[in-house]
Amino acid sequence: MVYIKTTCPTCGDHSFHHVRLHRLTTFHKNKVKSEITSAEVTDSCTPEELATSVLHELAGHVYNGMATLELCKILKDKFGILEQYCCDIVQRLKVELDMYSPDHQHLYFV
Repeated sequence: MVYIKTTCPTCGDHSFHHVRLHRLTTFHKNKVKSEITSAEVTDSCTPEELATSVLHELAGHVYNGMATLELCKILKDKFGILEQYCCDIVQRLKVELDMYSPDHQHLYFV
């Protein structure tokens, strides 16, 4: 499952959609072939709602001096957030958690 980001063509607002991908994996002569057979949107939310949801789940995992790369890895592995959206989510989390990043590599609480 992954989240994808879309922009409304009418109002320009952004939304995230939780997509479940269905794959068919076949094995033939020591080769693995995997193809996506269908995709299903299971949930949609605003960037703020996604950041709040992630924030509640991350409460015990975020610590003073945490590397932003480590946080991005958690977002990708645990939440299925694609790498290109991690920076947006990290920025929202910094605001929500009152954190700053003077060296742009580590997060510190205010």
